[in-house]
Amino acid sequence: MAGRLAGRIALVTGASSGLGRRFAVVMAREGAAIVAAARRKDRLDDLVKEIAEAGGRAIAVECDVTREDSVIDAFNVAEREFGLVDTVVNNAGMTHSDNAVTQSVDEFRRIMDLNVTSVWMVAREAARRLIKAGPEVSSRGRIVNIASMAARHVIPNVAAYCASKAACAHLTRSLAREWARYGVNVNALSPGYVATELTEDWLNSEGGAKTLQKTPRRRIMDAESLDEAILFLCSDDSKFVTGTDLLVDDGQSM
Repeated sequence: MAGRLAGRIALVTGASSGLGRRFAVVMAREGAAIVAAARRKDRLDDLVKEIAEAGGRAIAVECDVTREDSVIDAFNVAEREFGLVDTVVNNAGMTHSDNAVTQSVDEFRRIMDLNVTSVWMVAREAARRLIKAGPEVSSRGRIVNIASMAARHVIPNVAAYCASKAACAHLTRSLAREWARYGVNVNALSPGYVATELTEDWLNSEGGAKTLQKTPRRRIMDAESLDEAILFLCSDDSKFVTGTDLLVDDGQSM
């Protein structure tokens, strides 16, 4: 399949729903072979079928990104089926509804583990393999970590989420600097509020409605709003872009 990502092999974490699913579909449409990863492989079946019916290539891989052995296994499966992964979308993550006073230590640690440690672990595994393959291959490397406007704009009562996304954004810059000499590009994409099945209940709540009324344009983005950003960061178009945190929030954080 021809397209902006033709020839690329892309691993997308958290691909079973929400933005991860959307990223996988859009990237497949532009020619990437998709390794769709999530903890529950059965939830990926419809996604793989949808991509195949549209003429794309995709496989489902069970992967718990908080476990090193599971991450390594996912990359091994990808290589057996498609070849070396040269593109990663680190999308798996979580938020919460507890403020800092009531939140448990265990929940705080779960959020940091998924939103920060797993991002590092997946990016590290991709970079290890790309660097080992040599400069001609590693120069195609594209790693995109999904952060949030909360990385730079405080959202009330989700301190752990804000802290984890700020860490994700700065981790991105650190990895970009470390791997620059190998040609591996590492960038972050920071969305604002986006309408997905995961945010539907909150957006329809009184709190969600009040929050949107405070934003400059008083509207919510849809998943398609991020299509061009993710394609740019994963494609050859971003050859000279690394260490960037691309904010796509429709001005919500202003």
